[in-house]
Amino acid sequence: MLCDFAEVSGGKLFITGAGISLLASPAPVPPYPVNVSLAILVSIPWTETDAQHVMTVELICEASGAQQRVMLSDQLPEGHDPADMGMIVFIFSAMRLPTMVDGDESSMPVSIPLFGLPLPELGPYFFSVRIDGREMDRASFRLIPRQAVPAEQQ
Repeated sequence: MLCDFAEVSGGKLFITGAGISLLASPAPVPPYPVNVSLAILVSIPWTETDAQHVMTVELICEASGAQQRVMLSDQLPEGHDPADMGMIVFIFSAMRLPTMVDGDESSMPVSIPLFGLPLPELGPYFFSVRIDGREMDRASFRLIPRQAVPAEQQ
């Protein structure tokens, strides 16, 4: 989910200002910097514990009518597929704890702050979160022009 701020502490995900669907930038021309955080709670099934997984987070701009990747990162883990350049890539595994019983799930909270993220144009966007290549969720929003404040409200 998109929010104003998220953080992980003590294995829990703390979220402020959740449910963002519209963003405005203070910039009148591109790139349009925005402040937003992505809060993710990954559920790892019992059968997928003790195995390595890859989570990718991709930002897609649909403003021009075509889908275009927005660069979130200029780095990839060593040996990772160069086609994922621009995505945020996490390699993780969840341990099967001795207290777990058959069928339990593990939870992995993730917070991704994206402060000053430059967006190329006004219009619709979405974050795509994939685990092991399979899209698990999307968080959509629309970048709108900044609203002028009437002189009497300044």
